[in-house]
Amino acid sequence: MRNQYILMLGLWLAGLSVATAQNYPSLERFGKNRIQYRSFDWKIIRTSNFEIYYYQDGTQIANLTAQYAESEFDRITELLGYTPYNRVKIFLFNSPEEMAQSNIGLQGGLSSREQNLSKSRVELAFTGDQISFRQQIIRDIAMLFVYDMLYGGSLKDALQSSLLLTLPDWFMPGIASYIAQGNSLELDDYMRDVSLNRPVKKPSLLSGADAERVGHSIWNYIVQRYGRDNISNILNLTRIIRNEQNSISSTLGVPYSRFLREWREYYAGMANAVAQSYRAGPDDFQLKVGSADDKSLLISLKLSPDKQYIAYSLLRDGKFSVEVINTANRKRHTVLTGGYRLDGQINRTSTPLLAWQKDNNLLVVTDELGKTNLYQYSDFEKRPKRQFKRQVNGLSQVVWMNASEDGGSLIMSADRKGQNDLFLYSINRGSYQQLTNDLYDDLYPSFVGRTARQVVFSSNRRQDTLGVDKGSYRTIRDQLSLFSHEGSARDLSLVRLTDSLGQATQPIPAGETTVYFLNDANGIRNLYRLETETKQVSQLTAFPESIRLYDLKPGNGGFAYSSLKNGDEYIGFRSQLNLSQTAQTPPTQRSVAISRANPANTLRPAQPKTDTTTQVSRSSADSSTAGRTTPGALSYTPKLALEPGEVDTDNYQFDPEVVKAAEFRQRRSVVGVSPGLTTAPPRNRRRENITIRGPFDYKATFGVNEAPSNWRVDPIKGFGYAQEVTLTDLLENHVLRAGGFISLTNTLRNSDLFAEYTNLTHLIDFGARVDRQTLFVDGAGILQKYRYNRVALSASYPISVNSRFTVSPFYAITRLIDLSSFAEPDRVSDYAGLRGEFVFDNTNVNGMNMVVGTKAKLRFEEYAGLRSSSEGFRRLSLDLRHYQRLHRDLILATRFAFSQSGGSAPKKSTLGGMENWIGGQKEPISSNPLLVPNATQNEIPYDYRDVFFLDFAAPLRGFNQGKLTGNSYMLFNAELRLPLVRYLYRGNITSNFLRNLQLVAFTDIGTAWTGSGPFSQQNSLNTEVVGGGNIPFRATVTNFKNPFLIGYGAGIRTMIFGYFVKFDYGWGLEDKSVGKPIPYLTLGYDF
Repeated sequence: MRNQYILMLGLWLAGLSVATAQNYPSLERFGKNRIQYRSFDWKIIRTSNFEIYYYQDGTQIANLTAQYAESEFDRITELLGYTPYNRVKIFLFNSPEEMAQSNIGLQGGLSSREQNLSKSRVELAFTGDQISFRQQIIRDIAMLFVYDMLYGGSLKDALQSSLLLTLPDWFMPGIASYIAQGNSLELDDYMRDVSLNRPVKKPSLLSGADAERVGHSIWNYIVQRYGRDNISNILNLTRIIRNEQNSISSTLGVPYSRFLREWREYYAGMANAVAQSYRAGPDDFQLKVGSADDKSLLISLKLSPDKQYIAYSLLRDGKFSVEVINTANRKRHTVLTGGYRLDGQINRTSTPLLAWQKDNNLLVVTDELGKTNLYQYSDFEKRPKRQFKRQVNGLSQVVWMNASEDGGSLIMSADRKGQNDLFLYSINRGSYQQLTNDLYDDLYPSFVGRTARQVVFSSNRRQDTLGVDKGSYRTIRDQLSLFSHEGSARDLSLVRLTDSLGQATQPIPAGETTVYFLNDANGIRNLYRLETETKQVSQLTAFPESIRLYDLKPGNGGFAYSSLKNGDEYIGFRSQLNLSQTAQTPPTQRSVAISRANPANTLRPAQPKTDTTTQVSRSSADSSTAGRTTPGALSYTPKLALEPGEVDTDNYQFDPEVVKAAEFRQRRSVVGVSPGLTTAPPRNRRRENITIRGPFDYKATFGVNEAPSNWRVDPIKGFGYAQEVTLTDLLENHVLRAGGFISLTNTLRNSDLFAEYTNLTHLIDFGARVDRQTLFVDGAGILQKYRYNRVALSASYPISVNSRFTVSPFYAITRLIDLSSFAEPDRVSDYAGLRGEFVFDNTNVNGMNMVVGTKAKLRFEEYAGLRSSSEGFRRLSLDLRHYQRLHRDLILATRFAFSQSGGSAPKKSTLGGMENWIGGQKEPISSNPLLVPNATQNEIPYDYRDVFFLDFAAPLRGFNQGKLTGNSYMLFNAELRLPLVRYLYRGNITSNFLRNLQLVAFTDIGTAWTGSGPFSQQNSLNTEVVGGGNIPFRATVTNFKNPFLIGYGAGIRTMIFGYFVKFDYGWGLEDKSVGKPIPYLTLGYDF
């Protein structure tokens, strides 16, 4: 996160994007879009510390969100040692796909995450199950609280703090992840892989997901080694001294280098112990499918019934693909692709999901634009053929599915109105039966044997009778056990197959007496076998890294799985897995710690274990999971009447001083490792009574979103001040923008003003805009006032997140008022016209003036003269920019711009110099339209209204402004941008000046002409008129000079007093002649 707050500062103080009639490169607005395919009717509920915004079908999950957030509020604030002042706003979406429609963060160019942190708001999407959703709530709330604690909460405070406080990317996401997950299995797997294969020397060099996971491990180590009190101490000291390394060293009493060394040794010791005792065994082959670099995520993995094919689905930044690989020749086919790029929006969906039918037919379930679609594909020897596509109605998120052996039915784990349940779906009829109906998660269902009814699944429910306990936020627990169900909606009984065995997931039955499943009883998720009649459980594999997804064919022994290796996700395949083998592995250090805290929840690995859950009483089963149960859970033991002097052992309080002393000793203990923070704190420290008020209707009240300002240098109006204000509603669906520019060099008489409104609620974005410009001309015997007014409507259709097409009808009028002669009538021209433009933008910001990607704008404008057809004109323009990362932060930025004006009265383009040039010099020639008034001509022009339609082409360094002028221009720019300090030093850079220091080498090539092309003899470049005026002869001379001007040189950029300042030194090459170098001091970004 070391750069994102400086990015916020840069955008806050960026140049004003006042789109005036003149076309300046810095005023071109690109930007991305959101695709709204559903309308939301928002409601609000409130609690003491939170406001939850939700829409239709989200009532139940909104209430649960409020209860989850309030129940964790005290724990989070106590751990951080900080309580926020403002009520947190939570915007809740029913699915990740619907969350991708959110407009939040779109206006400022920042990510929604950065906008949300600065405005005390959280965007959440229901993930399809309660366990992961609750963790996401805790993580996002914790992240916001830490940000508020360190940066002050408001955007203004954040900008001020970011000047002095720059944190590495692992710091804040790491603590948020730790608070949500504690000492988790995923953390254990990740750090084991890091320690054995790719040790991290400097965590500050990491970014993205790797930074968050390593940060998670650092905070976990601090708690396990030094105690949890040090979290708040480190955070508070970091805010004060503004250096996380010194804060850690001062708080823990060890040098930072020694702290990192001991952190590495801590995880290396645990990893080496596992490496000595666990062996994966050989695979037939392995296939790399995902990595942190390309952000690919494996969603589903299935092996065909005859183990001839492996099907898997990948999700990358919103786009998905389904691949099928032949296990014999490893030939791969792409079956299906879809989705659209989200450019960093957090949107992890649970689809595409896969399932094989007999005869090697593949079923695929996808979520596409609010619809759940079911596909069937066959014939994978050649090109896969799609047999059908059907819509699955009534379910919003399918998180798992399995096909029956006859291929006619699907058992789905899906979300419906905010709760996860089991659904038996008939493929032929296109209908489903709901088997369960409560808040508990019912995950990983699979059919038993050849039946198309009986299913085995994982659930976090406590009872084995449906309908008795609908579940609440108090009773939802993290532990998953195996259950079986007969597959009839009328059957309300379940059979509990496992309990007290850690997390039992992804069951695959082999007949009616054997079930294979994944379990983490020993600290690593491996494959186990359960004999349902004898309740005997045995471990089959001893992988040193957890199995994440797998598929097994018990009939032929085919086995495919996915696991972490060297930071990447691999698919492994074995044609014959020995299903009669057993493995004995010691528990990991993390597993030992959990078993000490909850001894009844651990399966001893020394020999096969018989699960006796069904033979014990209900109270025993409940007590065995007490360590993982949410506090405040419903008790099944009736309350007893107490005699005088007796103590209720189920509801009592210790003396606070005794509790404090005991907790202090426990936190300071360094023997072993303590369980993760997901273990519930005592009931008397949790909120029991949570009051929810509402629902209330959402009203679109406007507030200031941003108010950037800057100094500008207009080549005609001179030096001035620009200010803009953007107002939005909370959801940023309605945007009001207004602003202006006032010239300070002409007694405040030259100005530009604008106001616009945009409605982003629906698929098509509608807008309206008003512009007004004023120009005074006083000099060379002329005293004139010019006005330009324009009214426009617009409609934009987003083709994708990165591209859109906009149509905008408009009316414009220009007026010349001669102030020196009242007898002279005003000269007025008015136009009706149409603008159409296509915009593409897939760029990502990597720092100040450090962009990667491509953006382009193609525009056509038609102005029809209403008073005279001879005043009409048209213009076609193109602006194409590409930013290519060459190595690390070394970027090659290129730009190609083209414009051509035609019609009865074509308008001019001028080329040369730089935009926002302080002390800019104009070329003293008669054809330069920037000279207002133009005293270089023998007869000073009277009418300068065309300056409102002038196209200013820049940069062309090595030349003055207005060097070439014509109805058309062509310009190419290239800059090699080297952020010197960031490139050479990969650590955390606290100096704002050094962090944004860039060295630049550039070249510019451009030309402008009137008439035919630049190489034609019949254009303004190659044609010169000699004589006329006082000379009696007049001749037209044609020359053959090189039409292109070339500029080259070097420059430097950095932040000074909050402004991005550029200094360039360029030479100009004109017709094989190199001119004197020209220095340029400018403000602004990019080209």
